[in-house]
Amino acid sequence: MKKYDCSCIGRICIDYLVLVEKYPEIDTKLPLLKYKTCLGGQATTAAIVLSYLGVKTSLLTTVGKDDNFILVKKLIKQHKKLKTFFVVKKELKTPVAFIFVDKTTATRTIVYEKVSTKNKCLYPQELLTKIIKQSKFILFDHQSSKDIYTLKELFNKYNTKLMMDAERNDKYMFKMLKYINYFVCSSELAKDLNLNIKQLLKKFISLGPQIVCCTLGKDGAVAVCKENPNKFYYSKPPKVKSIDTTGAGDVFHAGFMYGLIKGWRIKEILSFANKLAALSTKYIGGSSFLNKEKYNLF
Repeated sequence: MKKYDCSCIGRICIDYLVLVEKYPEIDTKLPLLKYKTCLGGQATTAAIVLSYLGVKTSLLTTVGKDDNFILVKKLIKQHKKLKTFFVVKKELKTPVAFIFVDKTTATRTIVYEKVSTKNKCLYPQELLTKIIKQSKFILFDHQSSKDIYTLKELFNKYNTKLMMDAERNDKYMFKMLKYINYFVCSSELAKDLNLNIKQLLKKFISLGPQIVCCTLGKDGAVAVCKENPNKFYYSKPPKVKSIDTTGAGDVFHAGFMYGLIKGWRIKEILSFANKLAALSTKYIGGSSFLNKEKYNLF
């Protein structure tokens, strides 16, 4: 019997968010309206959301041996239902991001700390193998691509389904496609590959995944399934008064994964994922909506 419904593998960081009436011009001052410190990162936000939804969830991530890691451990304790595995590496930093949220336009500007992994594997193979064996589903981001690719044969061996959060193109993405069951990307990937959305969906669904989905920002998402690659499923999010879109894509991935775990049809999955992502934009920080919207999640 599997220990986890889903294990999320990838980036963790500390987000310092500041809400301002309007993004400042160069060499000016303005008062802040609100600020918040919270955990961010694709895999981390998705794991937090899934654990709140009642999914047995684990998070595997890397950190540096630094003061930021101390803060990360303090913040992660707020999420008591989430089992977290930290791989501490002296040569890495625990990254931070400074996010300025423009209240007038509900847009944000992100200044992030780029952490170079020098294209190395990040996780001990013994630990990663154990997590793959114990999980029904794995959700991973591009930072973990090489590690996942190295152990790609284990997913079929242990009957573990694999979903990729493809924030950007990387050298392992196309190599991985025949092993990935569910591939979720944003419209930015289509631009990077000089493809329109339908071209991307048709190309990627032919290379292995059962479902390929592309998020479209405020316009929702579109997906295609291997069983009928010529049928496109569009879904729009509910209208809400958005303040901050930080982490909305990661929340969408959590909603998508939740639907997969529950065995829903693609229309239900897209509708639920869009709803969660939209609710998350009403508050500062990607997972801040969970307690405030707990009666509206389902």
